[in-house]
Amino acid sequence: MAEAGSENQYDELTMYCKMLGHEVPFAYCRKPGSETYCRKMPDCWQDKIDVEAFISDHYSEEQIQASAAPPKPKMASLLDLIKQAQDRNAE
Repeated sequence: MAEAGSENQYDELTMYCKMLGHEVPFAYCRKPGSETYCRKMPDCWQDKIDVEAFISDHYSEEQIQASAAPPKPKMASLLDLIKQAQDRNAE
């Protein structure tokens, strides 16, 4: 396993993402549209890099806890998106 270094050290590595159904670069896994990494990153990358060291080197304890939290149920996420859209339209 490689050692953790700079934040973008592994960005060019790719892996098949079971959640998305296609290849993704490590760069996507470490920042998939949010401030923290994908919750599946430790499982997916453990055989390729020292992902635990990478996470502890580059993320705060708060970010690690947020990433480990279970995702919102889909219905709750949809309701949040609907509310956000309604709020934007009301402005």
